[in-house]
Amino acid sequence: MTRKISEIKEQNEKRCILCNKPYNYKYQMFGRGCVDNLYDLLKIAKTPRIIANKELYLCTRIAWKDHKFFLSRSKKYNLAQKYIALNYLNRINLPFLDDNKEKISKDINAISIFSKDIVESIPFKLNDVYQAFNSSQKFDEIMNKLKNIDFEKIDEKIAKGYIRSLSFIFDLTKKSNPISYGVFYSMQYVFWQVVVAGGILTNKKLAAMLLLNSLSPFGKKPNDISIESDEISKLITTSKSFKNGINQLIKKYGQDKEEFVIADNALVEDKLIRFDNSDLLYALHDATMLVKAYKNNENKWEFEIKIMDTYDFTDFKDLKEYADSKDDKLTDIFSTLLNNLGVVSSEYGVINTYNVTIKLKTKEGEF
Repeated sequence: MTRKISEIKEQNEKRCILCNKPYNYKYQMFGRGCVDNLYDLLKIAKTPRIIANKELYLCTRIAWKDHKFFLSRSKKYNLAQKYIALNYLNRINLPFLDDNKEKISKDINAISIFSKDIVESIPFKLNDVYQAFNSSQKFDEIMNKLKNIDFEKIDEKIAKGYIRSLSFIFDLTKKSNPISYGVFYSMQYVFWQVVVAGGILTNKKLAAMLLLNSLSPFGKKPNDISIESDEISKLITTSKSFKNGINQLIKKYGQDKEEFVIADNALVEDKLIRFDNSDLLYALHDATMLVKAYKNNENKWEFEIKIMDTYDFTDFKDLKEYADSKDDKLTDIFSTLLNNLGVVSSEYGVINTYNVTIKLKTKEGEF
C-alpha cells in the first residue's frame, strides 16, 4: 500500500521544466525559485504585489517584450519557453549554434494572435538547454585555466585531473537532442582546436597537422592529404620502428638481391608499421608501408617509401594497448586519452575520417 501511494505521488509530482527539481506550487511550468531567477536573467522588473501568478505575469511580460499582444495563455507559455531557450543559447560562447538560434527565432516570430498552430522547427526541452548552458560555462572555466598550463612541464597528477575535468563534454547521450548535440559538438570542436594549437601536442607537428585536417564543421568532410616533407621524412627515418622494419625487410627479401618490392599484395606483417615515436604515435596508428628498394652504384640500398594510413578513431583503447614507452607514463596516459576521446568525437562527427599518404626517399646510412 505504501509503495502504491509513493508511485501515485511520484506520477503526480510536478517538476520545473527548467531545473527539473520537484515543486508543489500552483505554477504550470516553473518552481518559484526559477521564476524569480528568470525575472533577473531576462531583465524584467519584478511583479507588483497584487499579481498572484508571477509565472503567468512573467510569460505575459515576455510576450510584450517581443511586441506580441493579446496572446492566449498557451501561446504565452510556449513563447516563454522558446524565448528563455534562445536567451540561454545567446549566452553560450561557442561556434555552430547559429542554426539552432535561427530556428528558434523563426518559431518565435511565427507566434501571433492570428497563428493557428504552434511551430516546432527544432524540438527541445528547456531543461536540456539549461544543462547545456551550465556545461558550456563549466567548459569555459576549465579551458581558461588550461590556456595557462605549460604542457611540457605537466606531471602525471595534473594529467589525470585534466582527464577527469573534461570528460563531461564527451557524453554520447547528448547526441539525441539537437540543441545539446550542437553545444557538445561545439565544446569538443573547441577542445580539439586547443589541442592542435599547442597544449598537449607540444612539439608534435605531424599529429597536429593531421588532427586539424580532420576537424570539420557540420557536414563538411576533409580532403585526403599527401605529404612530402624533409622534416616529416627525418621524423620517420629516425624512428626506431622504421629502422627495425626496414632492416627486417632487407634481411628477409634483400639477401643476394639487387632490388625488392613490398607492394599492396605483400603479406600484412611485411607492410604493417607501428611507430614508437610520440609524434608518429599520435598521428599514425597501424599504418601500411610500401617499399621499393634497389642497390646503387656504391652497393648501398636506396628506398622509395610510401606510408599510408586512414586517419580515424574507431576503437576504445586500454592503456596497455596504446602505450608509447613503458618509461613514459604521461605519454601513455595522453595517447590513450586522446584516442578514446577521439572515438567519441568521431561519433559526434567532430573528427572525420580521411586517408593520409606520406612519401619519402632515403638510403643506407641516413637512418
